[in-house]
Amino acid sequence: MNIDSILRKVDPTLIKELTKTLVEMDSQNPPGRTKHIAKFLAEEGKSLGLETKIVPLDNERQNVLLSFGTGSRSLVLSGHLDTVPVGDESKWKYPPLSFTERNGRYYGRGTVDMKGGVATLIAVMAALYDADLPLEYKVLFIGTADEEVGMKGAFQINKEGYMDNAACLVITEATNLHVGIAEKGPVWVRVDVKGKAAHGSMPEKGVNAIYGACKVITGFRDSLPQVENELLGKTTLNVGVIAGGSKINIVPEGCSFECDFRLIPEVDISTFKADLYSLVDVLSSNESFNVSLTFTHEVPALSTNKNEVLVQQMLKWATKLTNNQKSFIGLTYATDAAALLPPKTTPFVIFGAGDPAVLHQTNEFVPKKDLEIAAKTILAALVESYSPS
Repeated sequence: MNIDSILRKVDPTLIKELTKTLVEMDSQNPPGRTKHIAKFLAEEGKSLGLETKIVPLDNERQNVLLSFGTGSRSLVLSGHLDTVPVGDESKWKYPPLSFTERNGRYYGRGTVDMKGGVATLIAVMAALYDADLPLEYKVLFIGTADEEVGMKGAFQINKEGYMDNAACLVITEATNLHVGIAEKGPVWVRVDVKGKAAHGSMPEKGVNAIYGACKVITGFRDSLPQVENELLGKTTLNVGVIAGGSKINIVPEGCSFECDFRLIPEVDISTFKADLYSLVDVLSSNESFNVSLTFTHEVPALSTNKNEVLVQQMLKWATKLTNNQKSFIGLTYATDAAALLPPKTTPFVIFGAGDPAVLHQTNEFVPKKDLEIAAKTILAALVESYSPS
C-alpha cells in the first residue's frame, strides 16, 4: 500500500463530526469536567474497532485511552479534553458552546484548543487502523483532563506507567502547521517579604516591606540566566501579582508578589531554585527585611533533536501538504508533553492546525482545511518513520 492510498483514508467528515460533538460538550476548566467526553470517546473508539480504557482522575475528571496493536513500544498521540472558560458570551460572534461553520472555518470554544486537535488524532488512529499496516508498535491515543489548570491528567498518566514504553509523542496544540520541537517550562513562586510597621511620618522607625519586595524583584530580574536557546530565546520573568501595605500613612509590614519564570531547557530547575534561595538569603542578610519563597508550580522545559526521523518527516510532510515551507518552532508555553515526558529522551512533536494567536480568545476558530492537513501530515510521518521498509 503506497502512502497516497493511506492518506486518502483520512476522513474529513469524521474530523468535522468529532469536532462538532466535542465542542458542544462543555468542559470549561474550572471545573474541568471531562467524564462525559471520556465516555463518548471510549464509545467512539469501540465503534472504530479500537481498544478503550477510562482512567479517572477523580469522579468528574477523567482521561481516556484508545489503542490498537500489540507492539512492545507505543506511538503516542495525545490531546487534552478540557478548555478555558468562554468568558463573556455576549462578545462572541457565534455561541461559544455550539459548533458553527462559516467560510471554511469551525467556530466555538475548543475548536483550536484543542478539541479540533483531538478529532485530528482520532482520524489518524482510524486511518492507521484501517490501513492495517505491519506496524511493530502499539498505537495509543491519550485524552487528558486538567491540562488548562495543572496538567493533573497527564501527570497521572505518566505516574501510572502508560508512557513507560513510548517510542514517540505527538501533541496537536495549535502551531499553524509548523513543527514544534521545544517548549519553555513554567516555574511559579510566591515571595513573602516581612518588614516592620511604623508611622508614615517616621519611616526610619520601620522597615518598608514594599521597598524590600522591589529590591527582590530587581534582584530576580538582574540575575536571570543569560544562556540562550536557538528556538526559545532566554529565560523570562513576569511579576503578575503584588500586594502589600494597609494604609497610606503606615510603613508596610508585609508585601507579597507572585512570579512566573519561563525556563529554557538549558536551565536546570533545581539549580535555578537554589540560586533564587541564595539570592534572597544575601538580600535578607544585607537588609532588615525577611524573605520567604513558596514554589507553587513547576514543569520542566523540553526540547527534542531536530534530526529525529519523526521530526524530519513531520517537517517534510507539513511542507509538502501545505505547499509552503514550514519551520521548526519553539513554544513559550508548556504543553502536556512536559508532564507526559520524562524521560526527556523520548522524541516529541507539537503540531496542529490553527493559529496560536486565537488560543483562549473569544471567537475561537480553526480552519477546516488545516485540520485535514494536520491529520495527513501526522499520518504520513508516522507511517514513514515507523513502518517496516
